[in-house]
Amino acid sequence: MRVQLGLPKSLVPVFWALLFSEATYGSYLGVWPLWIRELGAPITVVGLVLGAMGVVRLIVLAPSAMIVDRLGPRRAILIGRTGTVVGLLSAAAATHWTHLAPMLIGASMGAIAYPILQSLVAAQAGDQRMRAFTIIFSVGPSSALIAAPLISGAAVALWGMRAAFVLAAIFAVVALCFLTRVKDPPAPTHHESRDASNYRTALADPATRMIALLLLATIFSLSLGTSLVPNFLEDVRGMKPAEITTIGAAAAIGSTVFGLAVARVRRFQRVPFVAVAVAIALTAVGLMLYRFAVAVPLIVLAFFFRGGLFSAWAMLAAAAGELAPVQHRVRAFALCEMVGGLAISVGPVVAAPLYAHRAELPFEVAIGLALLLVPALLLAQRRAHRLSVTVHDQAAVDVPVSST
Repeated sequence: MRVQLGLPKSLVPVFWALLFSEATYGSYLGVWPLWIRELGAPITVVGLVLGAMGVVRLIVLAPSAMIVDRLGPRRAILIGRTGTVVGLLSAAAATHWTHLAPMLIGASMGAIAYPILQSLVAAQAGDQRMRAFTIIFSVGPSSALIAAPLISGAAVALWGMRAAFVLAAIFAVVALCFLTRVKDPPAPTHHESRDASNYRTALADPATRMIALLLLATIFSLSLGTSLVPNFLEDVRGMKPAEITTIGAAAAIGSTVFGLAVARVRRFQRVPFVAVAVAIALTAVGLMLYRFAVAVPLIVLAFFFRGGLFSAWAMLAAAAGELAPVQHRVRAFALCEMVGGLAISVGPVVAAPLYAHRAELPFEVAIGLALLLVPALLLAQRRAHRLSVTVHDQAAVDVPVSST
């Protein structure tokens, strides 16, 4: 692979694998709630189906460390992402919303890749960890989310919503090809991590606990406001599914722009919680535009600001890589994936009855929660500085003195 992207050679396949994995997600994201309803589900059931994915994801990720110990990281990733391919093809073939269970399971199986790959990046990125996280988990995936909805929107316009899931499966297969080139970490590191940590001790670490709580609040609040946007635009603004899918690419442009800013501006890298607060504030602006705007250009701008949701998630995961002690890092990433997956799934479950009561209500509640999160994250940054000093001091103590 010639393109290095300023990353260590071993992380280049991770970059491309996550880029095509996000293209997978972007291909069906815009029509997923519409497809559930197309298959006969009322709006409250749409919210429950969206939320069920988070519950299944939690069930799959909880024993992920044990699965990795048994199968090895690379094999666990490949099996999980193969399940995603099968799930997407089953969604394309579904004729009723009750047939979507394999999709929920397959998508959740694929999530096991993320904490494993995050731990690999944290271990191999050296002192450029925050920059590597931003490029691999934000800029690359966001750039895929620019192109994938455009391609998917054209496919949906030509062949209907089933085409979005077939296209997603194709991208998932390409991602699998790159994942076959990802190497397992050295065995001693793997065993040390397994022996020195468990979920209880990882949660006892104050940095991991703080990040998990912030991630839960952030992703829940933002997903509450964004999960039923396609339904709102179709029901209230009169837009077509293909149009919604296409302009959804603006969210990825927003994530890409913010990710590039973080990758280039070292100040953002030094204060990740401030960067998350900015991302949340931008997403709140997007939610206001969804709520009040009628003109299509303003709705496109709302999607652009919505990109703050994915940027916030990536930045909080990067903060875990910076602040969590080495022995807890794998489980810290797994906890963040479980918490984030649960939050992004509970959001639509809460949003659905609010939407049924009044279509604008999920936006209004989410805006209020987002505005409360901004000062909380600024306070978290002050605490993170103190915790960072503790982690670095501990790391210095743990480094063995070489003998001559």
